[in-house]
Amino acid sequence: MPLKDQWTIVLGETACLTIDLQAAYLEPGSPRECPEGRKLVPMVNELTDLCRRLQIPVVHLRNYFRPDLSDMGLLSELREQTDSELEATAGKRGTEFYQDLNILPTDYIVNKVRNSAFIAGASSLEPLLRGLGVKTLIACGVMTDVCVFTTVANAMMLGFRVWLVGDLTATLGQQRQKAALEALDSLFAKVVTFAQVRDELKTLIA
Repeated sequence: MPLKDQWTIVLGETACLTIDLQAAYLEPGSPRECPEGRKLVPMVNELTDLCRRLQIPVVHLRNYFRPDLSDMGLLSELREQTDSELEATAGKRGTEFYQDLNILPTDYIVNKVRNSAFIAGASSLEPLLRGLGVKTLIACGVMTDVCVFTTVANAMMLGFRVWLVGDLTATLGQQRQKAALEALDSLFAKVVTFAQVRDELKTLIA
């Protein structure tokens, strides 16, 4: 039995992380649309509401690039660019969080310019988490084999224990989804279901 099976959620040392639940990926008609991602939002809202009740910080990541893509790096060469209002560039609707995602003023919003929020220079996520005293992450979002994968993998390598809520992640196709979750569970995270993490959190409610 791997030691991760003994991991617990410790109040004061845990944060909830949503990844890229923004219009660029969830809005119908977006050139980067991940349709399955929209189905996750009601359960993500339930998860974040429960975390707030326990005073677990909620952090929302989003891609947010300069209009001229000067901070996008090689990603600008690896994929076709469009003039869609749903691209994740400053001034466009794609940077906005999905309309049905509940975000409160007490939540933290972190912009990133790389698939992984933990790459040096990509975002302020790591110093934020260190400042909050976070050692464990409860993570969800899109896309499982891109931004979720790289962010979770780097989190583990930086010493964060990650509870990845597998059924609150999505990507483009079940084959990609299955392969990504299997790799993450074997090497980088503790992959759990929404029901499992919800039950774990409910045991902490006084």
